Amino acid sequence: MDIKIDPQWIYLFFLYYFRILFFLIPQTMFSFGVLPNLVLAHLLFALTWVYIYVVPPPSDVVIPKNEWHLLLLILNESLVGFILGFFVRAIYTLFVIFGELVNLHVGLAMANLILPGEGMMGLFGNLFGILGWLLFLAVGGLEVMFFGLKLSFEIIPVTKFDPSILDYKMFFLLLVKIFYIATAMALPVIAVFFLVNLILALTNRLVPNVNIFFVGYPIYMLGNFAVIALLAPAFGWVSMKLIDKYLTTFIDFIKSFPH
Repeated sequence: MDIKIDPQWIYLFFLYYFRILFFLIPQTMFSFGVLPNLVLAHLLFALTWVYIYVVPPPSDVVIPKNEWHLLLLILNESLVGFILGFFVRAIYTLFVIFGELVNLHVGLAMANLILPGEGMMGLFGNLFGILGWLLFLAVGGLEVMFFGLKLSFEIIPVTKFDPSILDYKMFFLLLVKIFYIATAMALPVIAVFFLVNLILALTNRLVPNVNIFFVGYPIYMLGNFAVIALLAPAFGWVSMKLIDKYLTTFIDFIKSFPH
């Protein structure tokens, strides 16, 4: 029995494969440090197989003329995947920045964890990063993420992406917006930081006999922890609204590509 393999199908399979690979690489849950390499390879193979049948490539797909042209087409697909993956990753970055700002102002700036796939991260950066991903999953973010990937194959078919059409300044503005939102979310903790410091400074002036360095730090940490605990439901509610709106923006961003 002879098995015939169409070289063009293999070529298209790898174009799909590289777009999906670079879409998943920025995501924490799919990074090389979290999933075993073999599991990630099988997952990529399965996803590529699904997408190439769910969204078939166009009939007028570009056929590479030589090896350099093939490499350029692969880089093109990798760029599309990375841009979309970066857009999804930004929401996780928001929670990590928020956590690191909290970490800095509750007195745990020197307490760090080394995480697989992430490197060194503060305690609250890790905590809020995990909570952010859990909320992301709770509002259906994983489904929207893969739906957006499917939509990208429909709106930006393989070999049809032109990198010059994008305004790359928007990614810088996105990061600025992410940092702005994270800082706004951390403002209550920062406010308590200044308030507790002010109270301790006044106490040191009014009651010089009190060893402010001995009693101040525990009070300072407990005050911040109490604020975080009291505001946790509000943080959760705001975060879910924020993620829901961000996922809508992600789909609109894909639909904005010329097609």
